Amino acid sequence: MKILVVLAVALILCGCQRNPYAHIFTTDKPEPSRVVGRYLLQDQTLVSGGTTAMHGRTCEVVLSADGTFAATNVPPFEFGAPEISSLDSLVSGSGRWRIESVGSIDNGFGKPKTHWGVRLGSVGHPLAFAGFTGQEAPYGLIFTIGDPDSGTVMILRVKDRK
Repeated sequence: MKILVVLAVALILCGCQRNPYAHIFTTDKPEPSRVVGRYLLQDQTLVSGGTTAMHGRTCEVVLSADGTFAATNVPPFEFGAPEISSLDSLVSGSGRWRIESVGSIDNGFGKPKTHWGVRLGSVGHPLAFAGFTGQEAPYGLIFTIGDPDSGTVMILRVKDRK
């Protein structure tokens, strides 16, 4: 009987997936003033080659204190998994931003924690959602592309705090 229990637990644990970046997600809601700044691409896993695959194109998000943003070459928002297969699918735009929940983190043994991030655009027409990384300023941004468990992301770090 013990062997059956051990096998059942092993099968459950092997079947569980998790986002490989969950450990860097921001779980305490940051104050808007603490996330204002210019974020630049640090790494991407959409295609091979990391940042050199951008071939000199800028990927940045500027969050201004007045609640506006400007984004260049970020993943577009689509309900469900975005159909992004290349860096040519990235979009640019501007508008208003706000902090909100972009998901949750659950280790399977307790209460899920909220993953805080930013909505770029209006409720009806968001340009993109990005999660915050880090537990204190300076925060980073992470765009998850497709299935969160796949590890396909674009990670941005603060270059300039405004």
